Amino acid sequence: MLQTIRVPPEGDKKRLDQFLSAALDSVSRTRISRLIVEGKVKVDGKDKKASFRLHAGSSITVDIPEPAAIELPPFEYDIPIIYEDEDILIIDKPQGITTHPPQAGATDTLVNALVYMKKELAPINPLRPGIVHRLDRETSGVMVIAKTNRAYLHLTGQFRRRLIKKEYRAIVWGKIAKDEITIDMPVARDEKNRLRMKISFLNSKNALTTARVLNYFSDSTYIGINIHTGRMHQIRVHMKFLECPIIGDKKYGIKDEYNELFLHAYSLGLNHPVTEKWLEFQAPLPERFTKFLTSRAGKIK
Repeated sequence: MLQTIRVPPEGDKKRLDQFLSAALDSVSRTRISRLIVEGKVKVDGKDKKASFRLHAGSSITVDIPEPAAIELPPFEYDIPIIYEDEDILIIDKPQGITTHPPQAGATDTLVNALVYMKKELAPINPLRPGIVHRLDRETSGVMVIAKTNRAYLHLTGQFRRRLIKKEYRAIVWGKIAKDEITIDMPVARDEKNRLRMKISFLNSKNALTTARVLNYFSDSTYIGINIHTGRMHQIRVHMKFLECPIIGDKKYGIKDEYNELFLHAYSLGLNHPVTEKWLEFQAPLPERFTKFLTSRAGKIK
């Protein structure tokens, strides 16, 4: 599959391999390096080394061979469908299910459930077909799934250019100081535990989160959250930084009586990958939210 990428102004002077690693979300840096060596990457029609420094406006063509098919066993699990057409699928991901197989052979994931439901999924990445973004296992809510390779490339481009509008809902312990707050703190992988992230200014990536208070309670706060970057565990790390950890967060929070994470992807806005029409979808608040909010109704402060 041949893909063409125009180098934007912010890509000027960047190394070819580093630029492509960021631009091609579904392709590993190792594979990108191999494609460059094999002559399947060209800059303005010419072969270049991985260390070549790009110029803004240059055209990069990448010839990515079609991947070999991987057998994905069905997982008997019905995923709620919010919207579906020939190109995209909008689902309400339940809490407690992983988005895609971490390796071949895994079965109890969202992807395997969609296979069970006989949904068409973009085959561009055989281990995680159709997946253009992820939610943590503990997080519920709205997701978009690509049904065709054309839709996949269009949607990943929207995510890369931060054109997708995402809003989350969360309930956190404590009281957030302001009715609306912005957290602009970089995150990096924790060297002591590679499954965790942390606030760091070394070997980190920028992370920007805005939160607005929807309701104050005596011991907690109900908030709406918009993320402007898509870093791993970004919301959970930023809430910990505010000393208002998400209720039920066993990785970044405090010990509490709740076994479910109170984080929910509430709404998603995107340009349709074929019609370009702006669409917005919502996943209703799950029962764990409605029960908690009802129980705190008389404790508002």
